[in-house]
Amino acid sequence: MTSFSLFSTIDGGARWGRGLIVLLALGLAACGGSASGPSGYEQEVMQERVQRDMQMREDESVLPPDRRSAFRGLDYYPVDTTHRYVVSLQRRSSPDTVWIPESTGDLNPQLRVGQIQVPFSNAGQALTVFRGTSDDPRGRLWVPFADATNADSTYEAGRYVDLTRTDGDSVIVDFNRAYNPTCAYNPDFACPLPPRENRLDQPVRAGEKRPQFSGR
Repeated sequence: MTSFSLFSTIDGGARWGRGLIVLLALGLAACGGSASGPSGYEQEVMQERVQRDMQMREDESVLPPDRRSAFRGLDYYPVDTTHRYVVSLQRRSSPDTVWIPESTGDLNPQLRVGQIQVPFSNAGQALTVFRGTSDDPRGRLWVPFADATNADSTYEAGRYVDLTRTDGDSVIVDFNRAYNPTCAYNPDFACPLPPRENRLDQPVRAGEKRPQFSGR
């Protein structure tokens, strides 16, 4: 399978490419596409990717104004349901605040709420789950992680994945929705870096790839 890119580059200029095809596919599916087309889950993930790409091009984009013309669009691994897991959240009896290094060299307070065991291959991998100290008690649960793709196809400092709560103590961790920190697009932003325990030896070939800019 090939990677999913929202924009293709022709003669050095970025233009609507596969992103437009995805939008058309989503419209056809909504009108009763064939059974051989993308599943509802795949459509949902692809639509989120298109929306994220469009947001990167708006006036309020995190991209610095002087880099927007060089932005070639977001690039992703293909959607693969084997990278979506429903796992138990093993909560700490007393969540504690830890200070995580940021890309700018500062420290960022994050509330460490527990762990999840992600069944990569045949072995489980423990990942620490955080909640920002500024979030409300039911706020976003997230995992900053690094993996073996960071030296190749994904952002070198690691990526993030948000968790979705389900009934009980289970959560959904969907690496198809893994995304780059803001500092991948604008180094002026301070982004928490994955802690040591969330650095994986194996590759996670899912989610968002390295940012693409012309001239790089």
